Amino acid sequence: MNGLNVYHSAAIGNSIAFTTFAMCLIVAAVECRSETATALTTATFDSKQMNWAMLGEFIVAVLVTQMDVFHRLLGTVDINTQQFGWALVPAVALLVLWEIGKVIVRRAGHRAPA
Repeated sequence: MNGLNVYHSAAIGNSIAFTTFAMCLIVAAVECRSETATALTTATFDSKQMNWAMLGEFIVAVLVTQMDVFHRLLGTVDINTQQFGWALVPAVALLVLWEIGKVIVRRAGHRAPA
């Protein structure tokens, strides 16, 4: 079987998209804590409530594509590790782009006249 044929399914695409959305929400929650400060520090994880919320969202995102009850409720299907990896690509890209934006804002802030 050709490896590309594995992804020729709307249900798999929907499941990957749902997982991507959930991962992007986690990235947004982390990045929105500060307009200019990087999220790539240990201080990002100082809030226990935020950490629990992010962990819960991650677990639910995984379970949505692994449990029959969610399959029936949301129309998702099981996705494998490779497909889950593809779901992470947009979230990682969002993280990188957001961090680049923060660098640009910090540099522009240093150059702005008082």
